[in-house]
Amino acid sequence: MPSFSSTTGGATPGAASTGRSVGIVESKVATFTEPLQLACGRWLPSYDLAYETYGTLNADASNAVLVCHALNASHHVAGYYANDEGNVGWWDNMIGPEKPLDTTRFFVIGVNNLGSCFGSTGPLSRNPDTGRPWGGDFPLVTVEDWVDSQVRLADRLGIGQFAAVMGGSLGGMQALDWAIRYPQRVRHALVIAAAPNLSAENIAFNEVARQAIITDPDFHDGDFAQHATLPRRGLRIARMVGHITYLSDMQMEVKFGRTLRDGLNYSFAPEFQVESYLRYQGEKFAEYFDANTYLRITKALDYFDPARRTGGNLAEALAPARCRFFVASFTTDWRFPPARSREIVKALVDRRHDVCYAEIDAPHGHDAFLLDDPQYHGLVRAYFDHVAWDANYSTFRFGSDVRRKLAERERQAGRADFALIASWLGTGANVLDLGCGDGSLLAYLAREKNVHGYGVELADARVLGSVRNGVNVLQGDLETGLAGFDDASFDCVILSLTLQAMRRTEEIVDEMLRVGREAIVTFPNFGHWAHRWQVLRGRMPVSKDLPYQWYDTPNVHLCTVADFDAFLREKKCVVENRVILAGGRQATTLPNLLGEIAVYRFRRG
Repeated sequence: MPSFSSTTGGATPGAASTGRSVGIVESKVATFTEPLQLACGRWLPSYDLAYETYGTLNADASNAVLVCHALNASHHVAGYYANDEGNVGWWDNMIGPEKPLDTTRFFVIGVNNLGSCFGSTGPLSRNPDTGRPWGGDFPLVTVEDWVDSQVRLADRLGIGQFAAVMGGSLGGMQALDWAIRYPQRVRHALVIAAAPNLSAENIAFNEVARQAIITDPDFHDGDFAQHATLPRRGLRIARMVGHITYLSDMQMEVKFGRTLRDGLNYSFAPEFQVESYLRYQGEKFAEYFDANTYLRITKALDYFDPARRTGGNLAEALAPARCRFFVASFTTDWRFPPARSREIVKALVDRRHDVCYAEIDAPHGHDAFLLDDPQYHGLVRAYFDHVAWDANYSTFRFGSDVRRKLAERERQAGRADFALIASWLGTGANVLDLGCGDGSLLAYLAREKNVHGYGVELADARVLGSVRNGVNVLQGDLETGLAGFDDASFDCVILSLTLQAMRRTEEIVDEMLRVGREAIVTFPNFGHWAHRWQVLRGRMPVSKDLPYQWYDTPNVHLCTVADFDAFLREKKCVVENRVILAGGRQATTLPNLLGEIAVYRFRRG
């Protein structure tokens, strides 16, 4: 097996993240002489792919990670060039030694897409049939074409299967396509700030940008090079339109507001700071980006729709995937809002694929996926910890270190309710754990009963804990219901030590019984004698099961065993099991007085 490594040097000037830079890197070119058939029906007789690599490929090529780029980026993902230290890779804060995607553990590949203008064959390249640049005659390319060409590059590098394929925005779409069309060649897919297809609004923005270029008098049907011109005006406008969609309204307001550059001049010159900024971005873009490339890449965005092949059914389109997924969205991203990522997540859950989903609260809009955010980078780092364990120890769901730590934590906590719940579940059951915390219960059930399931958690720290523990976690607010889950889609829905913190208790129980064939609920018994004694003393109850003072408690319902018995009777539920625990053992005498934790298993009557 050949070994590939990148040249490393000193720290990147102005590096924005913890960890070190990969240092000095070199761009490489792979030439392919075997023709490539494109989705549009045309063929590329031969082509080049520009790429860069960081880190070292291990002996069995199991540590390779492919990073796919977004619209106007390139294969220059990390590090900098010896003759241009200011040209830092576009994801340098994410990739490098001790960074979230750690190049001391992984061999990372950045590849420039076909049709681009940064070294891979595209409109600026020479057409072998004419001897002149392709220009406007370069074929329309698609996400599928890019992935097909990346497969050939992987073959050239001796990589039969990627540990992960990762990308943001348009790069995330490529990661999706890898998972669907080459399921045996990717173990993990990280789909960040992406969507399963473009909305009509996004297609409209792209069309406005394309029209700005096409109607530029210097465009000449794409053959502007032969006329010694450049459609700069069209490119400037296209970039301005695009850039508006990358920033959130909040970020635009914070960054520019209504600030004037030099007072009111009562003219069409750029008077507001935001006008000046957009013009600057447009001017800069028009100097380095190719107009024909912009047209083709935006069209590739428009065309991407894996569900088109399955009559619009995204879950069916994702059925071939065999990898595990990490999906992330950003709250202020209005180009690819969280709702679009949740479409992907729902389709994956419908097919029982392994997936972690995080919704990052960040003010930066679509561009947030490129920026530093502690929660975002922490999640990616934690996820790649498991990618590394997967590569090194061939464990499917939990690394050996995590197994040991979780077992010790459960032993110390004396979680008798974990063992009780496990005893009630069938081997291989499909489970939904609401308010899953750090995923300890799901990890235990997966280990003891081979349960497959998902946890739902809202708190950032607990979502991060679940990712660290290697469980499927979906970030979301239970108070909004379980609309993302179909009727009877789980064998069991669990609400463990969360009932007392729910504001709409009846609604969540109804949703549990809609989504699951049965439900398991555990809660601290507020009727316990120690709690009653504290109330009699004029104080609100505090204990190891209720470790909160009255002023910081999340508990809004003080439920007792007697209360929950009456609640289930009123709802005409069938109680299949009812165990009240005291000191880790079943309290058979006076359970409402002596019981500390109540554990119920029930179904609709």
